[in-house]
Amino acid sequence: MTLNNKNLRIILLIIFGTLFTYKLYQTAQTDFFLDGIILLVIAFVGLLVFIWTILKDRKEFKITHKLTSYLPTSVGLIFILTNISLFYYQDSKINSPTLISGFYDGGFNGFSVDFKTDGNYVMANGSGLGQSYFYGTYTLKDSIITIDKSYIDNCIKTNTLVIRTEQYFIPIDTISKIEQANYITQIDSKGIEIDKEFRFRVITDNRNNANK
Repeated sequence: MTLNNKNLRIILLIIFGTLFTYKLYQTAQTDFFLDGIILLVIAFVGLLVFIWTILKDRKEFKITHKLTSYLPTSVGLIFILTNISLFYYQDSKINSPTLISGFYDGGFNGFSVDFKTDGNYVMANGSGLGQSYFYGTYTLKDSIITIDKSYIDNCIKTNTLVIRTEQYFIPIDTISKIEQANYITQIDSKGIEIDKEFRFRVITDNRNNANK
């Protein structure tokens, strides 16, 4: 090891690159409120190792004039491009246009359903401390939503949901005002709502825009 410690640089890049890739992938499945800080620390240390690697490879290349001197740098670049691609892939799944979405507010915890315009859905169950994400596909016919799973995290217990409009009363002084709200509810094979306490209040509805 006179010119360099090439193997050490490659090993360090593989360790930090793999750690970042794993953590980035994990945040799209289950996230925790400290995940951003953990990713930042891994990225910072990994970037320092990558800069050190570039400087060492450049020094070795000036002596040997061989392109193989940049092998550790190439390993680092592969991980950087991989993680950038993974980030954009996950972002496109979560932040693609919404057709209709709803939310169940359980106080500290909550459950959201987000049906995308491309036939995919993203569901999330958790709180401000973290949440778990669930992905799949669905079909929409009239007001009936059919998803590809019949059980999700002990919250979704059927593969059939329906969008319904219901009236409710708001007391104002001595009178009551009638309002309407859309809900996404779970139904069984007979069309009966499974759990009236666990329903999703519609917060985004772009069905009319999609049909134009």
